[in-house]
Amino acid sequence: MVTATRPMEAMASVASRSESGAYNEEAFRHLLAIESKRSQHSGRYWQIILVHWTDAQGGIVQINPDIAPKVIAASFRSVRETDYVGWYRDGRIIGAVLTVLAKEAMTQVATRFKSHLEEIILGEIGIEETSHMRIL
Repeated sequence: MVTATRPMEAMASVASRSESGAYNEEAFRHLLAIESKRSQHSGRYWQIILVHWTDAQGGIVQINPDIAPKVIAASFRSVRETDYVGWYRDGRIIGAVLTVLAKEAMTQVATRFKSHLEEIILGEIGIEETSHMRIL
């Protein structure tokens, strides 16, 4: 007999959070898959915001281990309770998923989130450290 599991129960074996509260890459990718399916069934939209640093050539680089927890904390302060934060690519790209969005509000919500997040990060780590930061 096959029984259906709820998304969070299914994640129990996958879910792993760091001390910062962010999901690891495997759990975060699992949540993305669940959110995609939920969106297809509900007709609601979601959006992912990615934060990373680049080198002089534009390649994505490892986020400084002293800075990453600050970016994660800033992300948590910028999202709603229904959203989540995790590693899209461990050590290199931090993602925030904004869930249950109306299509008409997607651009506005994402723009507001990015501005708020950038403001917090700049305030916490300074302009020098953020010169190669990208929020997409």
